Amino acid sequence: MAGALMPGAMLLFAAVGFGVQFVLSPSAPGFSSFNALHFEINYLEHGFVRRALVGTLFHGVPEAARTPAIVVFGWVVIAVLAGLVTRLLYVLRRRMDRDQFRLLAVLWIAAPWTFMNLGYDFARLDQLNLLLLALSLYLVYRNRIVWLTVVSVAGLLIHEAYLFYGLIPVLAYAWVRYRPVSLATAVVRLAWPVAAGLATLVTIALAGRYEPGRAALIDTLGTRLADPNHNALNVWLRSGLDNPHYVLARLDQGLFGAAELLVMAALVLAAVAVVIGFARTNGRSADPFILSPLAVLPLFCFGIDYARWMGLIAILSLTVVTTRLLDGGFGQSRPLSARHTGLALLGMALAGPLGSVHLLPLWGD
Repeated sequence: MAGALMPGAMLLFAAVGFGVQFVLSPSAPGFSSFNALHFEINYLEHGFVRRALVGTLFHGVPEAARTPAIVVFGWVVIAVLAGLVTRLLYVLRRRMDRDQFRLLAVLWIAAPWTFMNLGYDFARLDQLNLLLLALSLYLVYRNRIVWLTVVSVAGLLIHEAYLFYGLIPVLAYAWVRYRPVSLATAVVRLAWPVAAGLATLVTIALAGRYEPGRAALIDTLGTRLADPNHNALNVWLRSGLDNPHYVLARLDQGLFGAAELLVMAALVLAAVAVVIGFARTNGRSADPFILSPLAVLPLFCFGIDYARWMGLIAILSLTVVTTRLLDGGFGQSRPLSARHTGLALLGMALAGPLGSVHLLPLWGD
């Protein structure tokens, strides 16, 4: 696949996902108004609360221009991700078997959980944090620990779930890279991001709650809390310890059918199994970084966005493989049949975006 066509293909699939959301969304912006609502929360009006860093940066944007600004911001993030993946694939193109490279490229470009789903779940804060994840892996590779610490704190302030799909995988990669030098080296280099991450999480847990400013929150957001965002206050006001009870209650109400849950579990196991299998074909054991996509599993207990968590596991699995191919951790494994590439492309293109709560909304009711 020509390098010049890859970013265009990624943006095209993102546009398809965005189009699916535009057709299915009841929100006026044409994408998730709940995602857009996160750009309204800020430190200036609501005090120190979780997930308010990006909204603080947007606070200076006039209200009339806020939605267009969010749209521009969302597409810039997707475009930067597309440019980054294109650059990494271009480097790997010279190192990999042709069919194996094509399959990796197809997975990044056309899989239901990559760019198509970025367009569908448009303007989700996770997408900005995926950029920080990539930056953090690079900083680990370059031994830039101070900057790694700063980026880790920023990721947690953008969304505390970054702990599971960003900070833990990054720390696992750092351990895999620094531990062979010496245990002391690994401990010293990890001490700063670990300490800063823990301090940030404790501060968010103790001082970043929305309850003290509930009245101001309702007053400033006003009609934005009407349908379909009526549940936003419940999401923000629930403590972390209350979330598992909420998830269990929704599961008990039949939010997901048994078949859907089984498919989700199978896909999660398959994603991790593929990474482990790929590592073993390259003579590598299942080290902490290879297993790091499993760090997302606790999120299934804290939120009902099950398709979203699955997508993060799949993206992390791709990220692990791509990172180890780039840094030399994986060598050349057995070539793949070109037929696999064509079948994978056809199947994934027809599936549509992965979704955020339920699987494959294009095929839903």
